[in-house]
Amino acid sequence: MIRRATAVFLAALLPLLAGAGQAQAAGYRYWSFWERSGTAWTYATQGPSLARPADGDVQGFRFSVSENSADAVKPRGTADFDTICAKTPARDGEKRVALVLDFGTPADAPSGETPPAGRTACAQVPEDATTADA
Repeated sequence: MIRRATAVFLAALLPLLAGAGQAQAAGYRYWSFWERSGTAWTYATQGPSLARPADGDVQGFRFSVSENSADAVKPRGTADFDTICAKTPARDGEKRVALVLDFGTPADAPSGETPPAGRTACAQVPEDATTADA
């Protein structure tokens, strides 16, 4: 009886083990964080909870699949502070930060899901606020 149970267990386990070494990771789905300098995106060197953008800065987030930060995909779309924050007047004691949110492409989304369209927002926050606050 024990011999038969062991044989059945091994028979069920063998196909699983045979395929285990063949799987290759295509990367990770995650939100990457970017800072805009002029017309170029730069991968942020610190997280949004530590970054303290200045008034007039543009910060971006992109959801995608990548193996690491070296192949992370930059946010798409308009990333111009003057356009994003055109309707948000400056106020004393606060700063304006333009935010670009890129939810990625259908290829980046989990199976069967479609990402929403990207969007921008102008956050008006205290002068010492972080990007996470914005």
